[in-house]
Amino acid sequence: GEEGLGLDFPKQGEVRTGVIACIGENEILVSIGTKSEGVISRREFDNFSDEEREMFQVGSEIPVYVLLPEDPNGNVVLSYLRAKEEQDWEKVTDLLESAEPIETAIIGFNKGGLLVPIGGLRGFVPASQVSLARRAAVSGETADQRWGKMVGEEINVRVIEVDRERRRLILSERLALAETRESLKDQLLEELKSGDIRSGRVTSIADFGAFVNIDGADGLIHLSEISWERINHPNEVLRVG
Repeated sequence: GEEGLGLDFPKQGEVRTGVIACIGENEILVSIGTKSEGVISRREFDNFSDEEREMFQVGSEIPVYVLLPEDPNGNVVLSYLRAKEEQDWEKVTDLLESAEPIETAIIGFNKGGLLVPIGGLRGFVPASQVSLARRAAVSGETADQRWGKMVGEEINVRVIEVDRERRRLILSERLALAETRESLKDQLLEELKSGDIRSGRVTSIADFGAFVNIDGADGLIHLSEISWERINHPNEVLRVG
């Protein structure tokens, strides 16, 4: 017959899609093609969140990670949690490449910064990568005084480092905000019309004029446009801020 021809036997470390065949007292049987069934231990099942348990129904498709192609009883040993984790690492690697900001929430902190989840992984936002606005609200000596009140707040972050071997996932709020600042600037430039009157803040002064920020976009007022009177330097009339 065709036995043994082209059967793709499970290999250790691979992620497959399986279908739950049976939920037993001690293990969960999962069909993974190749006429073989694998098992997820009951101990792992007991560690699931309520949502995950509800999702586990006979006939449900789930991702599974092959822990052992064959145990002493001849079973393929599988893990759902490891498969989810693999998928999460792939996701953050994609986010690192795309530089796309992602919305999440602060779940904790340590003395160096904030802890933020992405999928099932915990990412770290070092203090230097926390936005200036959020840092301005920080006071106190201990981590608890500095960061404690922020737990539960929403935060936009960008993935800036993924080191899977060392299980490091580093995030930046500042870079995520720079993205939105760019898009705000583009939006403003589309809206601005000749003849508009806007308020802006003087950000710096040069001999030839003053730079003014309007909602994220920098503009220049030439020396000759600063005053009806003749002046020799913009700082005769304007100050930064």
